[in-house]
Amino acid sequence: MQIDPGQKGTSCVEGEYRFHFAPGYLVCRSECSPFYSCHAQNFCNSCKEMDFMLYHPGKKELWLIEVKDYRFNARPKVQDLVEKLCRKVRDCLFLLRTAAICAPEEEPAEGISLREMAQLSLQAKHIRIAFVIELGATGLYPPKSLLANIRDLLYRQIRFIDPAMICLPITESGGAGPWTISPAGNEHSARIRHRMEQARILHEKRLQEERRRNREKKREQKQKKKESSLPLWKQRALNRAAGDRGGSHRRSGKKN
Repeated sequence: MQIDPGQKGTSCVEGEYRFHFAPGYLVCRSECSPFYSCHAQNFCNSCKEMDFMLYHPGKKELWLIEVKDYRFNARPKVQDLVEKLCRKVRDCLFLLRTAAICAPEEEPAEGISLREMAQLSLQAKHIRIAFVIELGATGLYPPKSLLANIRDLLYRQIRFIDPAMICLPITESGGAGPWTISPAGNEHSARIRHRMEQARILHEKRLQEERRRNREKKREQKQKKKESSLPLWKQRALNRAAGDRGGSHRRSGKKN
């Protein structure tokens, strides 16, 4: 699939890569939807999502794309990984059907809302599935050989949905679908930026609370120092006066 580099489409960051989507494709990220994160995600203990959902109104084409990078994290066993990825497809299709009816209007940080994507997807004539997976060093088996095995296992499960399913390394997937890829550098996805902002706000609140406690501690220390500098006879007189005032207040509070 050729993408005209002279035209501009939506682009989003996932992990260490920026995905540049072809013009005409609408992009949705479930992770940016409160409907998903607060409700659907917890349905039946866990409802998984896929990293990108694309829809082209002219082609009536729906894409579900999952990105996995295991170069820096432990990879599950092959069968466990295949089951996990297949479940993501199943849950994502459930999510789209449910969100078309139940999701409220939202203003996501990236792309279009889950509700809008879900309602558009009802018009789709084609569903395309893409798994872009980076394995890195895997020990006994070369990454390409292992990924080919994963692809075969996935294809057996997914072919009734998409007989042209894509399963490629991240860095080789550009052009296989309606996207190209470039390094993200120091950029982050909207979800990560949101988490970073929440962490910054929480850190600032903790600093403010610590400063407040330090100010109170200094005031107490200053007051104690001031009191300790008074002559003993004066401290006792002040204590007696404070005791008398407390006693008089207690006596005045008694009922006749």
